[in-house]
Amino acid sequence: MSADVEAYIRQKCPYSKLPPSIKQILGDSPREYEKLVINFSIKNQLRFRGNLVRSMKKDERGYYEELLRYSREHLMLYPYHLSDFIVTGMRITPFQYYISIMQDLMEQEKSYDSLPNFTAADCLRLLGIGRNQYIELMNQCRSSKVVFRRIFWCHETNWIYSSKPVSGLIIEPWWMVFVGIIPDNEKVIIDKIIDFGAQKAGEVDAKDVKGLYRRGLVYLDVPIDDDDCVSVPPLEGFVMNRVLGDYLETLLYKIFVSIDEHTTVAELANILQVDLELVKNAVSMYCRLGFARKKGQDDLPNLHPSWQKQSSSKSPKLVLEISVT
Repeated sequence: MSADVEAYIRQKCPYSKLPPSIKQILGDSPREYEKLVINFSIKNQLRFRGNLVRSMKKDERGYYEELLRYSREHLMLYPYHLSDFIVTGMRITPFQYYISIMQDLMEQEKSYDSLPNFTAADCLRLLGIGRNQYIELMNQCRSSKVVFRRIFWCHETNWIYSSKPVSGLIIEPWWMVFVGIIPDNEKVIIDKIIDFGAQKAGEVDAKDVKGLYRRGLVYLDVPIDDDDCVSVPPLEGFVMNRVLGDYLETLLYKIFVSIDEHTTVAELANILQVDLELVKNAVSMYCRLGFARKKGQDDLPNLHPSWQKQSSSKSPKLVLEISVT
């Protein structure tokens, strides 16, 4: 795609308002522009509502199905910023998404190193599957001739993965808890969220929040505001696989290495000349993975006593795995 055409797509410019020079590049074809807009939106995991793609593709669910299919095929991060539709509307949780990616990799007998770095880190965080676990799973599959798509539920191997995220999953008290996938008979469990909207995780029992999340009944948002500052602690769990990735993976690195604890998110976006929402999504992901910490969250008011017992100031100790290709 021409950089000039892409610039107009980013500006949400409809075909009718494109300058003649850009229309000429498109062969004076509105259909060609429509195709490029849809492809760009899917590759960049853009929200359907509020973006140009909505005027060109009428089926919102169909759009998100294509977006998830593309993201899965290209081993991209789960689009957490779209959880309000993908979790509640499509009933696809991050855990289910990454299980599908792992199954695809195993069926194709691909190396663990084919996972992009941030995707590998999130798989390790949610599934508990790092390089060593992946290799052992693959070896046991081959030796026992287990069907790959059943590996996570198979009793013929020593590796039996449950249908829930790992029990040691870290949740910070300042993350927001939203209603997720809720069977009708269990809605009473989270009446507070239903009645009053999103709640800070730290305002309710830590064990209950984790239990609801692991069952897919709620989803978690990691809110980042324009004036927030974040710091990067010494990394113990960074999984380094590929040095080259897609646009979003490359952007994640660009923003990550530029973080300064005295620079606000809005200032960082201005310095890098990157869209503010993209920077906020990226910083949110770093905090979710435990690679960054939002400043000013150590003494939250109305903190439930259960959070005092949780060592939320530390990320889980993951294995540092580096492979340069």
